[in-house]
Amino acid sequence: APSRGGGGGRLLAAATRSISSPPKIRSVADAASHGLGGPPPAKQRMDLASTPNVLITSSGLNSAQAIRDLTAAVYDAGGSIAASKKVVLGSHYSLLMALWLPEATPASAAATLSKTLEAHVAGGASLSVVPLESAGGGAEDATVTRRLKIECPQKPGIVLTVTQLLQDHGAVTSQMEAGTSAREGAIWFEIECLVELPESVVEEVGAQLAFWSDGAGAKLLFDASPFRAPLEAA
Repeated sequence: APSRGGGGGRLLAAATRSISSPPKIRSVADAASHGLGGPPPAKQRMDLASTPNVLITSSGLNSAQAIRDLTAAVYDAGGSIAASKKVVLGSHYSLLMALWLPEATPASAAATLSKTLEAHVAGGASLSVVPLESAGGGAEDATVTRRLKIECPQKPGIVLTVTQLLQDHGAVTSQMEAGTSAREGAIWFEIECLVELPESVVEEVGAQLAFWSDGAGAKLLFDASPFRAPLEAA
């Protein structure tokens, strides 16, 4: 028969104290002695010669866990985040993330990261991994950046008209925001973007935009002012 003495009670009390009072971890040695493992493995840092070799695109329902799982996959693959942009529209997000994986070609970096993402990221998010090849070293025309902002009554085809004009002159947009608002009983459309274009065509593009805006009853700004600065053109 089990003992009814005080020994069993003392053992039970000691066990209860060890459960309710977890051990204090003051060093790596303490962690190892309690079976909690050592520090995470060392990761290689970027240096001045490092350039991104893989790009992640991700979209889905916006949540803290979605981004946490994504960054955990990047860490486990040994990658470093070189640049990232995220936008949220309603309850959904879209994200671009440029990464550097050490000692990897763009193709092998993409393959490694794809496998790691499968293990970390739950279903529901749309993910793609794209190798980033180094840009060629060919000669290019000097380019400049201009801010383009348009406000006008909403109608289909505004963005198509503007982007077609820019494409015809070898211009590309590096940042863009658009939206609608109610003004005096009507819906107005607003678009703002940064445009990279050859310096030699700046005046021509500006003249064609002005001609279009006069016919469309639009407010136009096309200059070197900072993105998101107030629109003052009448």
